[in-house]
Amino acid sequence: MLSLRAHAWICAGLFAALIGIPILGNTLQVMGVAPPPRAVQLPLMVFYLTVFLAFGLSAIPVMVMVVLRGQRQSPFGQGLIRRQNAIIWTLWALILLGAATAVPAMIADGFFAVHG
Repeated sequence: MLSLRAHAWICAGLFAALIGIPILGNTLQVMGVAPPPRAVQLPLMVFYLTVFLAFGLSAIPVMVMVVLRGQRQSPFGQGLIRRQNAIIWTLWALILLGAATAVPAMIADGFFAVHG
């Protein structure tokens, strides 16, 4: 597992992408650039959803490591610190199982419908 600093930088970079991509799109729209063709809209939606999911997954190690650093002094915290990788992998698995359940429902509900 990477260090807390590395995880924090990854999380911050993905968060910046989540904020920067819509800003870029709005700027291009104001400049008069036409929306992307329908053939490109679906891959862009899937890409942005993937960045969103990656950001959520990248926040897990940051939160777990920060919380466990505060628990260093307690005997219970020492056991948790030794198992922090298992905690992170378990949370990742639960989130990915939830996403695996949600994405088909999103598709059935028309979330990825291309408008234009």
